[in-house]
Amino acid sequence: MSPCKYRFGDFLLDPARRELWQGETPLRLPPKAFDCLVYLVEHRNRAVGRDELIAAVWGRTEVDDNLLDQAMTRLRRVLADTDEERRLVRTVPRFGYSWAAPVQVLESGSAEPAETAAAAAVSDIPPPAAAEPAGAPLPPAPGTAPTPATAPRWPRWLLPTLALLAIALLAWLYLTQLRPRGNPAANTAASLGLVLPVRIKAEPAYAWARLGVMDLVAERLRAAGQATVPSDNVVALARQFGNDTPAPALLRELAQSTSAALVIESEAEFSAGYWRVSLSTVYGREPALRAEGESQDLMDAARAAADRLASLLGYEPLPENDLLGPRERALSGVLRQADAAVLADQIDSARALLQTLDAEQGQRPEVRFRLAYLDFRAGKLDAAQAGFDALLAQLSPADDPILRARVLNALGNIAFRRDDYAAVEQRSDEVIALLGNGRPNLELGRALTGRANARSAAQRFDEALPDLARARVVLESVGDRLGLARVDANLGILDARRDRFAEALPLLDAAARRLAVFHDLTNEMFARVAAGLGRLSLLQPAAALADEQRLGELLQREPNPQWRRYIQLARSEILAANGQNAAADALLQEALADARAAHDEALLGSARVIGVRRAVTAGRFEQAEREATALLQSRWAAETPREQAALWLNLARAQVALKRYDAARATAQQAHVWAAADTAPVAQLFAQLIEAETQAPTDHAAATAAFDAALRAAEAGRVPEDLLAVSDVYARWLIEIDRAGQAGVVAARSAAWADSVFEAALLQARVYRALKEPAPWRAAILRARHLAAERPIPAELDALPPAGDTPR
Repeated sequence: MSPCKYRFGDFLLDPARRELWQGETPLRLPPKAFDCLVYLVEHRNRAVGRDELIAAVWGRTEVDDNLLDQAMTRLRRVLADTDEERRLVRTVPRFGYSWAAPVQVLESGSAEPAETAAAAAVSDIPPPAAAEPAGAPLPPAPGTAPTPATAPRWPRWLLPTLALLAIALLAWLYLTQLRPRGNPAANTAASLGLVLPVRIKAEPAYAWARLGVMDLVAERLRAAGQATVPSDNVVALARQFGNDTPAPALLRELAQSTSAALVIESEAEFSAGYWRVSLSTVYGREPALRAEGESQDLMDAARAAADRLASLLGYEPLPENDLLGPRERALSGVLRQADAAVLADQIDSARALLQTLDAEQGQRPEVRFRLAYLDFRAGKLDAAQAGFDALLAQLSPADDPILRARVLNALGNIAFRRDDYAAVEQRSDEVIALLGNGRPNLELGRALTGRANARSAAQRFDEALPDLARARVVLESVGDRLGLARVDANLGILDARRDRFAEALPLLDAAARRLAVFHDLTNEMFARVAAGLGRLSLLQPAAALADEQRLGELLQREPNPQWRRYIQLARSEILAANGQNAAADALLQEALADARAAHDEALLGSARVIGVRRAVTAGRFEQAEREATALLQSRWAAETPREQAALWLNLARAQVALKRYDAARATAQQAHVWAAADTAPVAQLFAQLIEAETQAPTDHAAATAAFDAALRAAEAGRVPEDLLAVSDVYARWLIEIDRAGQAGVVAARSAAWADSVFEAALLQARVYRALKEPAPWRAAILRARHLAAERPIPAELDALPPAGDTPR
């Protein structure tokens, strides 16, 4: 969210606080109308297409145009901009909208105007025109109480979903910037160059060239031997500046974010029938280098300038095929414009461009691949699979192994969407067999990532890890810093799913920071959710709470309803771990209601398991037993072993509390059967804990043996949350049976967290009270009260028991 405020007329817009004021009066806008306003103001230097605005506000999902119309109508009413003059938001017929009013930019916290805010990096692309098979200038471009350990926190779809987001654009990137041609040295991350979006000095019809020419220049430099940052990385970063060259401080930030040693700016100007493309190094070379190219054709001018710059950098440019006929040149131009539209997230414009091609051109493999990919991006999975399958049947590995690998990876992406992880692994295996012995390339990296996440979904974590590590090497070799951040997030989530939370957090935190720089908000959200839940498992609730506000901000920007519910559930758990019970329960109920309405069975099951645990904590045992039993009798399937264990454990606790001991022992037996079939260590740990708690009321010897086994398993697992879960219930039981001395030994396992975790502080208070130690009891009670927030402290802990026999 922008740190700036914007003043227009008597209105003040504060995107960071999501506030709109008119004078001293706050105005209320629906969230989507507010987001439309922010986007139009931040992109006020140009017209914004309807498709672009929908993509920015609602995400890359199919959205009914009526929703945009409703949001804009509400926005205009609130702004009193409903007359024919349209002082603030103007309609651009058959295209979209543009901001019309003068805007002052205010630094956050300041009332003084700052420099005018930078425009967005992605210029809009007008509607398509038919391709002209002429050699003249390119045609105007188209368009573009239980302890926290019992909480289910790691849905099995989280890692594959993040992987799908991470690789969804890679098929297109091959076409637009990572073609394996020319000097192999081009694909090394050493001395990376970053090519900025192009300043276009021509009529608006050439707005597509801002990204299209940038991409061509990067491709030509890469082909000559100069490694360059992938264009999607640049597009993501370029949100921070507009058409002007970034200030020196921002140039340094861009270089640092991408590990680039060289930054290149470019300008394209059309005058007197000729295009002049100028390239200059603005960071990393002293003195600066400058190269120009001139031609009637924009792309030819860009190629010439890029090749001359490559020569100045010490590389030998590849010879260009000058024998292309008019049709091939026109086709090349249309494909370049379509690629620019995809980089700008203007999928409909890219499709419209490709549909201007004639029947023969439309049957070319590079066109068919693009059309099938656009179907995939639009969510038309059947059409995309049919297109890719037909193309695969006509491709020979010997003729074009890279194109065959692209198609296989695309089919793997479709399998991801359908949760068919066996098919993902099969397609990935084919690509790895095809390309694995060659030099690193992007398709190999995609296949390794896909296979890793298919294996992770099947709980085969040890097999997944080497593939992710190899994928990271590939992305490093091509200089894809955004891709590296996404893979690091995957690695962190993989570590967390293996209960290696201490190892996961540095990866997740670093990945979240880098993803924020690239404005990859959805993947940042996944990384921050995983980090927050990991901190709860490490008994760091305050640290998790510190990031909860950022999760709230990301929630407002996340268009996917399922992922929004997942954020809400994670925020609920973080708030509950910090004693903010009312807010936590409100978020849980909201997630439950939304999941039911959307028939989101996976998330609904997770939310219900959390609800059972909280019912037990609140003493609503009948409700907990009823809900847990209903869930077990439904078609619900646990997302993770921890989630399944949480339900068994809290059902057994409710039954013991209701003195339904036979039912509790039956639950323990079911849990043992389940754990025997599950290879996860956490399954064995909680099966022992359930056994201990169900035996505790009637068989002390059996309970002690089971508690000891659970405690050993928790210590071996080295997950602080699990250790507290076992030591808490074990020590409390020992106190109940008058073994306070032994309880003190057990409680010592979790004493290190008594200063920061409410349950640990409360346990120490129980033990010292049972041991009749006034001073440490008072200190522990004070700590517990300090950490309690809305959580009650049991009345019996408020006073020491009367003096008596020395505790055993």
